[in-house]
Amino acid sequence: GEGEDEDAVTAADELTLLQIVRSKHKVRAFALSSQTKKSIDAVCALALHNNTVEVWEAEGSESRQLHTVELPGHRHDVRALVLSSDDTMLLSCSHTAVKVWNPRNGACLRTMESGYGLCCMFVPGNRQCLVGTKSGAIELFDLGSSAAYHVEEEAHTGAVWSVVGLPDESGFISGSADQSVKFWEWELGQDEHGVQRLYIKHTRTLKMSEDVLCVRLNPRGKIVATALLDSTIKVFFTDSLKFFLSLYGHKLPVLCMDISSDGSMLASGSADKNIKIWGLDFGDCHKSIFAHNDSVMQVQFVRKTHYLFSVGKDKTVKYWDCDKFELLLTLDGHKAEVWALTVSNYGDFIVTGSHDRSIRRWERTEEPFFIEEEQERRLESMFEEGIETDRGAAGPDVEAGEEE
Repeated sequence: GEGEDEDAVTAADELTLLQIVRSKHKVRAFALSSQTKKSIDAVCALALHNNTVEVWEAEGSESRQLHTVELPGHRHDVRALVLSSDDTMLLSCSHTAVKVWNPRNGACLRTMESGYGLCCMFVPGNRQCLVGTKSGAIELFDLGSSAAYHVEEEAHTGAVWSVVGLPDESGFISGSADQSVKFWEWELGQDEHGVQRLYIKHTRTLKMSEDVLCVRLNPRGKIVATALLDSTIKVFFTDSLKFFLSLYGHKLPVLCMDISSDGSMLASGSADKNIKIWGLDFGDCHKSIFAHNDSVMQVQFVRKTHYLFSVGKDKTVKYWDCDKFELLLTLDGHKAEVWALTVSNYGDFIVTGSHDRSIRRWERTEEPFFIEEEQERRLESMFEEGIETDRGAAGPDVEAGEEE
C-alpha cells in the first residue's frame, strides 16, 4: 500500500506556481484566456465580490492589471429606484453613488458620488434629481453636468426614508426618522458662479409621535398618508395638516405604501409579511393578504388600475389584482432581498433593485396567462418543496428502518 502512495501523482508534480495575483476584493469567479501573446504567460479575468470585473496578465514573475469594468453597476445594494415622468430615464441610489440609466437598453448614462441614499426622485422637468440620505441630508444633482450642486445638510436630523413630489409640481414632502414630515418648495437661486439653479425652501413641518418610514400623497394632493414606526398609518389633510384617518392593523411597522390613481385605495406593505388594502373614504381595511415569506419592502399600483406590484425580502416580485384580492404572477430572478421597485407610466415594464446589486427590468409580454394555471404551478412547486423538506427531515430514520 505504501509503494502505491509513493507512485501517486500529486498536483505539485503536474502544476508549477507562476505567481499569485492579489485583488482588493474577494474573487467570486475567474476565467483564463485561451489566446495570449507569446511573451505573456496568462491572461485572467476576475469577477469580484463588489460587482467589478478586472483583467490581469501574468508575464514571468510580474502581473499587472490591464482593464477594469466598474462604472456601470452599483458597488453596493440598490436602495431606491424611480423612473422619470416620460419613462426615458431611471434613477437609482446606493451607499456611495447615484446612477442614471436608460431603462430601455440598460446603458448607464451618469454616475454621481453621493451620500448613503435611501430615497430619490426626479425634479419636475427631469433635468435635476434629489436624494434623501441616511445622515438626514437632501442632495440636489444636475444631470447635465453630472454633479451635486447643493446639499441641504440639516434637512432632517435623522435618516430621510421617503420623498414624494407634490402633484402641482411646486415642491415635495420628505419623511424622516427624526419624527417629522417636512414640506419643501422649489425656488430659483444663483450659485457662486452666477448660474441660475433650482434650490429648495422649507415651508412647513408636521411633527409626529414616531419615526416616519414612508410618506404618500393622493393624486389630487389633498391628503398625505404617513407610515409610522408604531405600525400605524396616519392620514392628514395637506392644506390644514388636520388629522383625518388612522389605519391600524399591521403587527409590525409599515415599510411602504401607495395610493391608487383614483385615490380610493391605499395599499400598505409591512415587516409582518402582509399587504393590506384600505379604503380611503372611511379608513376601512378591505383585505389583508399574506403576501411574501419575509418583509414587504415596496408596493406600487399600475397607473389608472387597481393592479399592484410588490417586492420583498424573500427575493420575489409579485403582481396582484386588488379588486379580487388575487395573486396573478410571481416573478423569480433576484438572488437576494429586493429593496426597490418602480412601475412605468403605462405599466408595460417594471424595474426592481436588489441586495444582489442588480437592477432588473421586467417587461409585459403579449402572451396571455391564466390565473388557474399559475395557481396550479405554484401549488405543484410548493408540493415538491414539501416533499424535499420531508425527505431531508426523515432521511436517516427512513434508512434505518429499511436496514432493520
